[in-house]
This record gives sequence, C-alpha cells and structure tokens, in this order.
Amino acid sequence: MEEKENQEPLINEIEEVKEELKEEEKKIKELEEKVSKLEQVARFANQRYVELQREFELFKERYRRDMEEQRKYGYEKFALEMLEVVDNFERAFDSVSESHTPILQGFQLIYRELKRILEKYGIKEIQIEGKEFDPYLAEAVEKEYNPDVPPNTVIRVVRKGYMLHERVLRPAKVVVSVQEEEIT
Repeated sequence: MEEKENQEPLINEIEEVKEELKEEEKKIKELEEKVSKLEQVARFANQRYVELQREFELFKERYRRDMEEQRKYGYEKFALEMLEVVDNFERAFDSVSESHTPILQGFQLIYRELKRILEKYGIKEIQIEGKEFDPYLAEAVEKEYNPDVPPNTVIRVVRKGYMLHERVLRPAKVVVSVQEEEIT
C-alpha cells in the first residue's frame, strides 16, 4: 500500500505535467497560427509594396512624358499668335511695290529672322502645294477644275499651315482640284 501511496503523488505530478504539456501544445498551436497569419500579412504587404513600387515607376514615366510634352508643345497658343504676325508680314510683302526696296529689304530681314526663330522651336511650314490633299494637314476652302492636275491635288495654298514638331499647329487652307463633272 505504501507503494501505491508513493505512486499517487507521482501520478498526480505526471497528470499535472501532462496538463501543462497540453496547455503548452495549445499555446504552441495558437502561436503557430499567429505566425502563419503574420506570414500571410507579410506576404500581402510585400506584394502590395511591389505593386506600389511598379505604380510609382509608371507614374514617374508618365510624369516624365507629360513634362516632355509640355516642354515640346507648351507654347502652342503663343506660336499661333506669332503666326498671325508672319501672315501679316506675308500680306504686306504681297501688297508692297518694288519702289520701296530698302524698306522692303529691312522687313524681309525681320521676317526671315522671325521664321528662323519659329523653326528653332519646331514650328515649320507645311509644304502641301502640288501634293495630294490630306484632311489632317489642310482644310479645303475651295474646289477648282484644272485639267493639268490630277483630282484631289492641292492647286494653291490660301493660308499656310504649320506643324509644331510632329503635330499640326494650324492646318493650311487650300484650293483642291476636282474632276470636271464635280463642279456645280
């Protein structure tokens, strides 16, 4: 009996250790679940970080392109107004007689300098006369029959058109040839 009594505290102690072990296993399981959840959160955060980094790079590229476009085309309204000055020079040259040669030469120098400055900034005249009519480059303001020119060809430029780099700044106004039967 004594042996049984000696074993009872041992059994109780073993039971307590087993209970503690079960509690520790339960805590370990809970901690493993927390670690698993934290790993999942870390993966999601890392994935989100990579996505945001990619979006940021795309944003930087778009911003760079927008700035480049702004640099290239930002003075479009100013250029259009300067073209009015060019047009006025050309109208003046058409109306001045040769008797005003010294004055005319001075104005021609100013005109050439103005055209050079415009070209420096990418503003160039559209050379369209004698070419096939392109509605993206010109506006047909008149139709005319001309047997020497194929139909749909620009016969004459009424108002010059200009490009700003590779974009139409101002379309030309032109007279386009048509077939004889199209004239009404």
